[in-house]
Amino acid sequence: MSSSKTTMATRLQSALASLDGTLQMRFLGIGFVWAWIYCSFETSALYPERQGIGINADPSWLASAATVATALFATGIVWRNRDLARMHWAHFAAPALVALGTVSSAVATLAESPLTALQCASGAMSGLGSGWLCILWASALSRLDIEQIEVVVPAASFVTLLCSLVFPHIEGIPGVIAVASLPLASGILLSMSFRQTKHKKHTLPTTDQTDSIDRDCLTVIIRASAVLCVAYFAIGSLGAMSDAENPLQAQWGFDVPTFIGSASGIAMALCFILFTVRIDFASLFRWLTPLLVLALALFPWKAAAPNFVSSAIASVADTSMQVITYLYVIGLAKRRRLPVSLGVGVTQGAVQLGVLTGNLSGNKMSEWVATGSLSMLTLTLALICLLSFAVLLVPQRSSRPSSAAREASSCPKASRIELLCNQLSQENGLSARETEILGYLARGRSQPYIREELMLSKNTVATHVKHLYQKLNVHSRQELLDLFEER
Repeated sequence: MSSSKTTMATRLQSALASLDGTLQMRFLGIGFVWAWIYCSFETSALYPERQGIGINADPSWLASAATVATALFATGIVWRNRDLARMHWAHFAAPALVALGTVSSAVATLAESPLTALQCASGAMSGLGSGWLCILWASALSRLDIEQIEVVVPAASFVTLLCSLVFPHIEGIPGVIAVASLPLASGILLSMSFRQTKHKKHTLPTTDQTDSIDRDCLTVIIRASAVLCVAYFAIGSLGAMSDAENPLQAQWGFDVPTFIGSASGIAMALCFILFTVRIDFASLFRWLTPLLVLALALFPWKAAAPNFVSSAIASVADTSMQVITYLYVIGLAKRRRLPVSLGVGVTQGAVQLGVLTGNLSGNKMSEWVATGSLSMLTLTLALICLLSFAVLLVPQRSSRPSSAAREASSCPKASRIELLCNQLSQENGLSARETEILGYLARGRSQPYIREELMLSKNTVATHVKHLYQKLNVHSRQELLDLFEER
């Protein structure tokens, strides 16, 4: 009994050590950028007159939203062939601009007579800085292993989740200081992340730089960005037309739809990563489109329950799309198909453009609905039709021949590896799929590579590898390779 407890404790300690090595706080800094967006424009922390989940299109918000969309598109193009790890001035300037813009915007808005010029200038500063931070963080994360990225990016969303519990209760000077501290924390973590990865040895150029851009890949990104823009247009329209404060928020004291929606979005993103065959936009919108349609269909009902479900679904969609978009673009960059700056700049620029146009349109449509010029049913039907037609642009995955098969015909060692795999398979009772995966592992391929080649989910590949190790009585990749060397 004691040995069993010791073994279990050892395994738990090993698992915690592995998680600590993968999930390091410094890599969660992108979550502070997402949290800043939420706390600035969807809570009353920075602007006391803003309550709940509604966004007011005042000069500071309008300047920030317009600037961030422009900055993402332009910076993604200009920085596409630069090594962002060496741009130390940007590591400092980006968070400083956001923090300075946040404080200036609060000062301009809280003055006895609002200073419109300062509001616009502060919004432009925060928009430019936040756009730079998004691209810089994508570059920093792209230097990690795929397995680590798939843990870090969803985990970063927990920052917004925690902020939804705290920031609705903060106002005045404490609120301004708290919101302004978020981009500064992100900037500090960004510098720490670049510092940790700068000494890492790369066999290829950094993901910020590629010899050429895959035209087909760029087409996929543009089409997906158009769909993201429409999806966020719909979400932005709902946000602009929503009540200033959700009834549940007034009763429970925190942003309930955002909290539940963000938590569910994180869970769905993790399930997507673990069980989907391939992380791409086709897989994402296959299950996300019905949810968005449901959110739009429930919106016309003004009862508390349908309104709550609609808001929660919008939060689920927002969290899921942000996480999966970052993972997909970074994955393309690591496969040398697209500079990470360009991919993130285009996709996130489209997201912000959708948010901007959606909120402006939502404000105008609210006036039409209030005057009776437009019925809510007609508006909802139009948004559903727009989203449904936009989904037709979602790029479908294309089948391609396995590169392992090409390598097998050209690599002299392939025949020996195949013979050893077949021998081990017969001796240890491996299944056909396990034998196939053993061949990839023997050639030094990683699990993400195997997933891509065999079109299997992360969970499926991990399960096969676990069974392989058990049947062959090895505990690590190195022990497996040693087993081949001994024969």
